[in-house]
Amino acid sequence: MPKRLLLNLGLILLLAALIGCGSQVRRAPMSSIPEDTDPDTRVEMLEEMTLKYPDDPNLYFEIGNHYYDQIMPVEARRNYERALQLDPDFNKARVNLAMLLVESDEVDSAKTLLEEAIRREPEDAKAYNNLGMVHYSELEVEKAVRYFRRALAIDPTNAEAHYNLGLAFAESGLLLEAIREWRTALEVAEEGETADRARMSLERAEKSLKN
Repeated sequence: MPKRLLLNLGLILLLAALIGCGSQVRRAPMSSIPEDTDPDTRVEMLEEMTLKYPDDPNLYFEIGNHYYDQIMPVEARRNYERALQLDPDFNKARVNLAMLLVESDEVDSAKTLLEEAIRREPEDAKAYNNLGMVHYSELEVEKAVRYFRRALAIDPTNAEAHYNLGLAFAESGLLLEAIREWRTALEVAEEGETADRARMSLERAEKSLKN
């Protein structure tokens, strides 16, 4: 091979390497924030990091989660959308944004986001579960059951999907099937919000059967 051709090839490879290095996203050091930091201080520190790491989608996702938990939907939505703008494949941000839209009565937009999430990641159990909840909220129980079952086929340990499937069965008058799902939810998650809800539903259902 001629020397000039070798030289040109070398320059091309060097430029490709430089371009590749330049396109790498600088990740914010979120783990440097102490775990016992109070929520308000933590989000202030995360917001400050956006000045130095403006292209890190995970950073905006974490900020969005904080505002979601604090019931600040406008701020949460802005950060989830920024995360997706930076990384269109960021399914966790897409799924959380969808549930935020449900709470804002933008149900059709939420469905579109969740359906897109499933197209991008066909094994995303949370997306199926949440889409099931959207259909359940619209009293489309059969569709809800189908999505809850799909979520559980992917992840049988998903306590929330078991609980939700129980709700759908109860809505359909299938109380024994509902009890089975709530018991399974308690086996999977003995503690936490989902377990508490499953326990309360189970107690009411069993009491209803006795009467």
